[in-house]
Amino acid sequence: MKNTLAIGLLMLFAMACFAQDTLSLRSTKSYLLADGNEKEVAFLKEKCRQAGLDLGLSVVANRIPTDSRLVAPKPSQHLLKQGVMELQSSLDERQTVFAVYRSELLEKPSSINVLQIEDELIVYRTSEANVSFHILYHCTRGAFGTKTTPHPKNAPLYKLWDTPDRTLLPDLELQDQMAQTEAKKLANTDYPLLIFNDLKSYGYNEQGDSAICGFLDTMRKYNPNKLLQADLLAPMANRKLNRVNENQLWNESMRTKIVETLNERQAYYIENHMPWMIGNFQILLADKNRKATTLEELEWFLSKAAAFEGGFGLIFSAETMRKHGLTDTFLDAIDIWETLRLEDSFSEAQKEQFKDPYGNWHIEKADSTYLLYTEHISRRYFCNFEDDTWSWNSPHKGHFALQICVGGKGNIRELEFRTPNGILYLPCTLKAGQNLIFDFDGSAYITDQNYNKIEEIVAQGTSFLDEGTSEVSFRCEVNDEGKKQPEVTVRYLTRSEPEVIHCPPSRTP
Repeated sequence: MKNTLAIGLLMLFAMACFAQDTLSLRSTKSYLLADGNEKEVAFLKEKCRQAGLDLGLSVVANRIPTDSRLVAPKPSQHLLKQGVMELQSSLDERQTVFAVYRSELLEKPSSINVLQIEDELIVYRTSEANVSFHILYHCTRGAFGTKTTPHPKNAPLYKLWDTPDRTLLPDLELQDQMAQTEAKKLANTDYPLLIFNDLKSYGYNEQGDSAICGFLDTMRKYNPNKLLQADLLAPMANRKLNRVNENQLWNESMRTKIVETLNERQAYYIENHMPWMIGNFQILLADKNRKATTLEELEWFLSKAAAFEGGFGLIFSAETMRKHGLTDTFLDAIDIWETLRLEDSFSEAQKEQFKDPYGNWHIEKADSTYLLYTEHISRRYFCNFEDDTWSWNSPHKGHFALQICVGGKGNIRELEFRTPNGILYLPCTLKAGQNLIFDFDGSAYITDQNYNKIEEIVAQGTSFLDEGTSEVSFRCEVNDEGKKQPEVTVRYLTRSEPEVIHCPPSRTP
């Protein structure tokens, strides 16, 4: 009895050690998603060090483009097949409409509708079902450069797997070969994190989860020192991954949805003992359809990572980093928020506050602490240059900041804001495509549409709002071009008194 008990205890101890050893490799550290350009790796790694991020590479090892040598001129017999169908009659080399006996395969959605029969690929555009047959219309014979030939009635007609990115998939044998080739190639790269999105597609063959595990084993074999991340949590693959990110891209317009979604998912990941990621955030440059990403938008997202205690993926290309004027500000902000999150420096009450989908926060370094501000960011006020009198409502008493954006044609100059506490005068000329930033500390400067500084200006007067509602008037001189006025929007920001957050001993500013 004693021996049995001792053996049982030893087994439990061994299992605990195994679990601890496996979990110790897991990480909730956030990452920057690289674009695969090897020439940019050194630059991106330096930016990752600044922000305290890993550098990750998105890897797809089972996609076969339609211009691949595996597709044409002679298609591989190892293209992944959904199943086989039966021709209703023989097929000559010119037919673009033909019938097959009714099949559920044609009810499944596809992106390019590829069929394989002997050494020919056929793409059909539409199908029509009747009682016994499916009729395929608008067929492209000899698709992708394969050879058009006649086929007997008894020739197997296969429907191939395809993907939303209009590629084909390999069967298990070919997938193993492709995985090994890719794994060896990745072993010679300088990315510490490998990211596998659409991991479920590696199990579309008959082996299912076993095929997924085999693929991950191949990646681990040749890349033992890299972190592996995927977009799904499968019971068999769980222990083979360092973390999971579901590849959800969030932006500020999805404020309510992100909180609802993360509330639902967090318990699942905790139950499965899986460090989880909350999704991805992309930093963008301005174009004709959107404005460049702001610090306020980024910190809104960072607060959600802190609230739900999860890492995230940052999509921030090297090109965007070089062109966005706030790149260093962004990276420093990420470092602050992530340091405090990973060191568990936020209180439970603060984490709960951060779950407010409409809340905004800002953190700054002080001498030996961090200062956490609650921010109020107003809606955009559109200027009509005739009677610009607004009611500004602030939950905080104190100095305000301004963000002024000029679009359209022409320019404005000599800007003046009159509040119950005095007049703020901004002596400058602001052109179309430019922003004017007036900060809480009284500094002011003009930027281009991507927040690159063009000119500093000296603001004059008072920038103070009382708590509650204040009547504010705005005036400026307008220089229109061809009777087309500039389009001017104004936002104001106010802040609470800061909460003090003490630094982790190893990360004292």
